[in-house]
Amino acid sequence: MSTTPIVIAPKSDIVGNATYELKTEFSELLNRGELNIKLDLASVTMIDSLGIGVLVATRNSIRQSDGEFSIVNLSEDLTQLFSNMRIIEFLNVD
Repeated sequence: MSTTPIVIAPKSDIVGNATYELKTEFSELLNRGELNIKLDLASVTMIDSLGIGVLVATRNSIRQSDGEFSIVNLSEDLTQLFSNMRIIEFLNVD
């Protein structure tokens, strides 16, 4: 496992087709054995339920292989959403 994280920085909200694209990107990284992923959400203002599901599933897959998954640059609104859903610590938000 590389100690340097792979940074993924979506340029749009994680809804609809963007959710599928992010899931595909995560799957490709995991298939290559990348187990240190940092998700930079600086350009994201909205995540739908499918997007949250992708984040949780990716986090679980990485953690099962003793990898690291973290989220950075979360907007105030998304921080509040993740807090209300009680998943902010689970998803390792910095």
